[in-house]
Amino acid sequence: MLDVLRRNAGSWAIKIILSFIALTFIWWGVGTYSERSRYAAATVAGEMITMGELAETTANLEKTYREVYGPAFTPEMAKTLDLKKQAMDSLIQRRLLLSEAGKMGLSATDDEVQREIAATPAFQADGVFREDRYRSVLAYNRVTPAEFEASKRTEVTLKKMEGLLAVGALVPESEAREMFQVASRKVRLLVVTADPGKIRGVESPTEAEIAAMYDQSKESFRVPARVKLTVAAFTPEAFGREAQPTEEEIKAFYEGNSDKFRSEEQRLVSRIVLPFGKKNPEASRKKIEEIYREASKGKAEFTALAKKYSGGKVGEVWLTRKEAGAALGNAVFSAPVDTVVGPVEVGESLALFRVNRIKFPEALPLSQVRERVVAMLKREKGKDLAVVKAYEAHRKATSSKDLKGTAASLGVQATETGWVGADGAGGVPPAVAQEALLLPSGEIGPVKTLGDTHYLFQVTAKEDSRVPSLAEVRNRVLSAVAQEKRAVAARAALQQALAASKTAGDLEANARKAGLSATVTDWFAPATEPVPDALAAAGEIRRDLSTLSSKSPLSAKVYPGPGGQFLAVAFLAEQAPTDAEFARKKDAVMRGMTEQKKAAMVEAFLSERRKTAKVEINPEALK
Repeated sequence: MLDVLRRNAGSWAIKIILSFIALTFIWWGVGTYSERSRYAAATVAGEMITMGELAETTANLEKTYREVYGPAFTPEMAKTLDLKKQAMDSLIQRRLLLSEAGKMGLSATDDEVQREIAATPAFQADGVFREDRYRSVLAYNRVTPAEFEASKRTEVTLKKMEGLLAVGALVPESEAREMFQVASRKVRLLVVTADPGKIRGVESPTEAEIAAMYDQSKESFRVPARVKLTVAAFTPEAFGREAQPTEEEIKAFYEGNSDKFRSEEQRLVSRIVLPFGKKNPEASRKKIEEIYREASKGKAEFTALAKKYSGGKVGEVWLTRKEAGAALGNAVFSAPVDTVVGPVEVGESLALFRVNRIKFPEALPLSQVRERVVAMLKREKGKDLAVVKAYEAHRKATSSKDLKGTAASLGVQATETGWVGADGAGGVPPAVAQEALLLPSGEIGPVKTLGDTHYLFQVTAKEDSRVPSLAEVRNRVLSAVAQEKRAVAARAALQQALAASKTAGDLEANARKAGLSATVTDWFAPATEPVPDALAAAGEIRRDLSTLSSKSPLSAKVYPGPGGQFLAVAFLAEQAPTDAEFARKKDAVMRGMTEQKKAAMVEAFLSERRKTAKVEINPEALK
């Protein structure tokens, strides 16, 4: 996913998402305005970082990742990122920088704080700071002006401190040119593929080889334990179907759960759509950027541009977050009124959206949501009955050893399964199957509750795990031995072709003689661009590719390929960036390298300060 962001770093879609994330942090800061907890998560040079600060910073980080990655942000990804540790590190770094600023007498003046606030687009109308908007935005986010200004003062102080630490971060043009040449150099490669499935002349496996393979890997042929079951599911739907809530119950449930019966937040938006030129996407992005600057001046300017680029058709539409979709919804629903959002890619077009009005969620009358209230009440009653009936059935079935008959007497139809393993099957969740595998045949298991469903099950037949005899799996072992021999032969053929070659031409000729296939990649920059699809399965090959040149055209390594294939690569040609390309991108390259140097200098300072400052982290805070 990080590769996606890097590849699309210039994309306006990515830029606009990141801009709104940045705005969120402007509103909320890195820490917390009100400490929810005085318990110490850590102390830095005697100054406490509270658990409340850590919790809020972690939540802000998670929000950032969710807005950037959308549905791709999974619990597994969150665990890998270790958001709590990231949050703790950022808070410790803040404390260290602010401590050093205090020692140096460095702070933000009132004028500097006011200028920063006035320059925030969220508080402006037609490019001019508006006091009423400033206060309304803060009120909407439940932040007082004093709290926000204190946070902004801290931000300005941190910027000053970081700027002072990085004052020596200069990048000579020669260094920038060298970096640009390395990053922008493009190559074409010869890729030779050895496919074990196409290797001919490999001897058939002998009986001794088959027996040896079986002995070495017999555990891989193990047959897992499995069971046959009678299963009865006690669900809220089954027991709530006949429930008839009274008027008093309906009214009480509606009043007690008013938060569940509210309208969705809506935004009234108008838009400007510009077709996305596939032949020259940069021109399209440049044009939409020009339109954005003009459209941001006010509603009249936006409307005029909408007429110009939409064939005279200008209209407004109310959108919910769901109707807007993930990318557009995140942008539009983070923006205040009279703000232009975009550009956002919509189909094959780039679009700008203007937020004209906001309808905030409001309570819906009972008459409008009555059916929903009744359905939810029935389900709640069904949940209660399902629990009671499940345990009643368990008691009776345990006594009678007849789960099917017992379930039927309570209005639940039990089903009989075929063989089921630990992964479960249709109607049998894995957790139920795994519990059943621990029981002997004929046994009725305990009630297994998954969500709001309560499962009763009886083991009707069972087979324990076992290692099958060679005779039972001979064909599978034979196939495995043959595949292994073909893989050895394919790798050997590729290595032999490599050993006999000094150039890409030699390798291609030797590959053809050996019956191996050879293809040529498109141009790509090995230092910065994704590797071609032909090399996608080759693992960490990028560093090796960067060393290939006309003087050293061959890589001596054999790389893994897709589907068990093997790959070898050779340099064919290169395209070096021109002076004109460097001239066009020099400023951006030097800015980027300067920022990297600044970050490195600040990181080096922080690393040294952490060695001398007393930093104590509460282990419980990171759990």
